[in-house]
Amino acid sequence: MMISFTDAVEAALLADDQPAVTDYDLYARARAIRAAGEWDGRAIKRNPTEWDVSRLRSLLRRLTDKSAIAQDMDFNSGVWRIVQSTRAGSAEEIACIADPFCYVSHLSAMQRYGLTDRSPEALHLTRPARALWNAMRDEKMGLEGADEEAKALFLRFGIGETLRRRPVVTHETRHPATPVAVRGERTRISSIGRTFIDMLTHPDLCGGMRHALDVWDRSAGQFIDEIIPAVEATSSKIDKVRAGYILEERLQIDDPRIQAWRAFAQRGGSRKLDPEAPYAPTFSETWMISLNV
Repeated sequence: MMISFTDAVEAALLADDQPAVTDYDLYARARAIRAAGEWDGRAIKRNPTEWDVSRLRSLLRRLTDKSAIAQDMDFNSGVWRIVQSTRAGSAEEIACIADPFCYVSHLSAMQRYGLTDRSPEALHLTRPARALWNAMRDEKMGLEGADEEAKALFLRFGIGETLRRRPVVTHETRHPATPVAVRGERTRISSIGRTFIDMLTHPDLCGGMRHALDVWDRSAGQFIDEIIPAVEATSSKIDKVRAGYILEERLQIDDPRIQAWRAFAQRGGSRKLDPEAPYAPTFSETWMISLNV
């Protein structure tokens, strides 16, 4: 028994059971089905002889006419809801589907990991700065064997002030984390080690420095095996110093890797534990940092 190309693509979307799909992802999914010439053991009838953006547009019209997909109203174009999906998709999952390099971060990541009892109204997301995002897009397309036509579909969608009716705060960085996947969905989140570092770099996005220190005091020992490698990997010397002070002087953790970070301390500077607060005369002799909290 044969199956039409449109029905095969619709069946693939239902089998994937994702709440949404982008033009780029649908282009790649349909291209693979066309190349295989079959779906679930059934040959494709009227299989396209070629695959390009104009044929994708025709496919989108047919899928829309069948009510298989519908324009996602949180985006101007290029993102589609899968109408029969069993999952509506949270704000964070939809963001991570729309932007494959976006991830949950800061206070929202702290909440996900159970590090804070605060419930931020706004969802905190981080994405790479535009130039880096473009480079990551090109690398991803190369690894996936995407053709040049697909590049016009791989868009850096704007994420508005709300997503799925939830307020969103989007941060851009030239030093993004390598996020980890959340089981059972397309959401990505900063690793727990990186989340602890973000508390030191941007405490204002993590409930303030006093709250960040409370979290470190309460939970850093539990996650020390994740924190130390994350601090080792960061290129920020001041974050190594901040983490070293907290772990060694506040928490009394004795580890030669932490002691090695003393090499990044600098006498005579104006380094501060809280990057947002004024300098204070109280400081750590070992870590040469103002304890301005």
